[in-house]
Amino acid sequence: MVDGYAAAAQYYDLLHTERSAARTQALLAAVGADVRHGILDLGAGTGSVLAALGAQTPDVPIIAVEPSVGMRTALYARLAAAPGLRARTTVLPETAERLALGEFADLAVCLDTSPAFPPPYRPDIWERVRNALVPGGVFLLDEPHLTEPIAQEPREFGRVAVGTHTVVGSVRGESAGQRQWWEYRYTVLDGEGEVVSVEETEFYTWPVMPEELRAELADAGFVVKDDIPYDGGQIIQARR
Repeated sequence: MVDGYAAAAQYYDLLHTERSAARTQALLAAVGADVRHGILDLGAGTGSVLAALGAQTPDVPIIAVEPSVGMRTALYARLAAAPGLRARTTVLPETAERLALGEFADLAVCLDTSPAFPPPYRPDIWERVRNALVPGGVFLLDEPHLTEPIAQEPREFGRVAVGTHTVVGSVRGESAGQRQWWEYRYTVLDGEGEVVSVEETEFYTWPVMPEELRAELADAGFVVKDDIPYDGGQIIQARR
């Protein structure tokens, strides 16, 4: 199986630091003090959000679900540098549709991940998340940005200096029936602006209307509450 996120993993934290920080602060302000039982991170990626949540909830177990080998490599490196977090974080190298957990968490998060779930699988995934939450537990996930497939011209989404080099991230997209095709490119430039390396990765997502996603959550047994705003988007809040 091709790991569509392998090329992205090594650059992810570099290029998404500001957005991740804004979103994590919104999460912590909304629910950080209420987490007492456990955390489920569905699509944990490099673990940036997981680490921030873990720092504010030092006594609870964490389960991180991440099928990408590349992303898990970065996640394990983060855990290696934080023994306390490592001792209570279990990493599951599986896809969301294979998740099978009993009640243990009062917080589940799914960030930058739900568009990767094919529509036929989503209702079952939401039910699996619900089953992992204790009564009253909260499920937080991004409100979809893309509601239908579109053609998107190449655009730069991040640029950061690393020593004498500069890492530049860019993305373009195309409609592919009911799916959205994405190509991400990561270019490393030297001090003179010459290209040192270029890596590309591509994958598909499934656009969805926010109202449809909320309806799926309600059908799975969640009560959808007010969204949590942050600089750059909204987080859907659903409680078991």
